[in-house]
Amino acid sequence: MGWVFVGVAGVLVFVIAALLVGSETFRLGHETPSAILDVDEAVRAVGDRLPVEVQARVSYAEVRRAILAALDHLAANGLSAAPGRDVRVIGERPEVVVADDETVASVLGALEQDGLEISDSDAYVIIAGLLDHLGRIGALGPPAE
Repeated sequence: MGWVFVGVAGVLVFVIAALLVGSETFRLGHETPSAILDVDEAVRAVGDRLPVEVQARVSYAEVRRAILAALDHLAANGLSAAPGRDVRVIGERPEVVVADDETVASVLGALEQDGLEISDSDAYVIIAGLLDHLGRIGALGPPAE
């Protein structure tokens, strides 16, 4: 009789463990992974990968401000979260497309408000570098078709 009780208890423990592991596996499999952006690392990575002629015209402070403005623009469009926060989407994520010219205009406007001035093409190169960096750290989805 004691063996039956031990057997039923063992089966019950196994079923509970299997349910918990299965539900967590399902949740993690359907939840978007989070990628954490270190702004200092992004500034160094983007600034170091800029073409030499752009590096001659743009300082790291301007690169930092352009990156922060681009991240603000992405956050305003629901594509990123503020530091310390996480955008978690379970299931299908709605498609959001942000045009390049819209992002460049937003970045240039933010830089102008801060009294900084860079050319449209330099801003575009910085934003492209930021998007490349975001892709390398796994924070970017596939490009829109």
